[in-house]
Amino acid sequence: MKNRKQKFYEYEEKYGNIPEDFQERLEWMYDKYKLTPAKQQEILDKRNLMMNTLDFVDIKVVLFEEPEGSPRPRFRIVNRYNLANMAMANSQFVHVYSITGKEDNVFMKRLLDSGELNQVQQMLYTPCDVEFNAFVKTPTSFNTVDTFLAEIGLIRPTNKPDWDNIGKKYSDMFNSNIWLDDTLVIDGTVRKYYSIKPRVEVHLKYMNMLYNRTQYTSTVNNNRTQYTSTVNKLNKQDLDSSNVTYFDFNKLK
Repeated sequence: MKNRKQKFYEYEEKYGNIPEDFQERLEWMYDKYKLTPAKQQEILDKRNLMMNTLDFVDIKVVLFEEPEGSPRPRFRIVNRYNLANMAMANSQFVHVYSITGKEDNVFMKRLLDSGELNQVQQMLYTPCDVEFNAFVKTPTSFNTVDTFLAEIGLIRPTNKPDWDNIGKKYSDMFNSNIWLDDTLVIDGTVRKYYSIKPRVEVHLKYMNMLYNRTQYTSTVNNNRTQYTSTVNKLNKQDLDSSNVTYFDFNKLK
């Protein structure tokens, strides 16, 4: 594994000549890609059409449970006798797993199958913006005044679960259920509150189409490694490839 010094020199070699300032970087790109007036206009036209075409659809999911963080992953050395498929090529294969991940994922699938999350009509495959609001149990040690102040959000938790573990746990629950994979999240927020009724409120926005044909091809043709097992399953169940759409400048202009 490379150390920080090696990574620094490698980064400088690859990107050191690219300006840090945004405006200077655009000017550098202008020269780098030798933009003609026609190409400049094409970029502007596509930018404007994307701004008017791409939109987000809102979904709200409320899970009535005490918020938890994702536990630390467990490790075990496996061999061909206790995990054959993953260990045949390596007798000292190390299996990394979550002790609650599978159960959480099954729980979310059960909610979908029951129709309780009827806002989700199809597996999401487009860029997502997600906000997790975790309402942890108000401490019994709070007096009446502090309990009310906590309920209206003026007193906030500063203890566990950690914000990043909350995001990890509930993002993993959505994998293969709500969305194809949490790599689709382009913007994410975790907020912690107190409440006398613990719960997790998820505000999810997903884009109405993919950004371009490259993403479309990757999704439909199963080329992205992290999606392979999921998409193989979805092609038979939830993801109708004929409904997968992307922003096509030539067709929409």
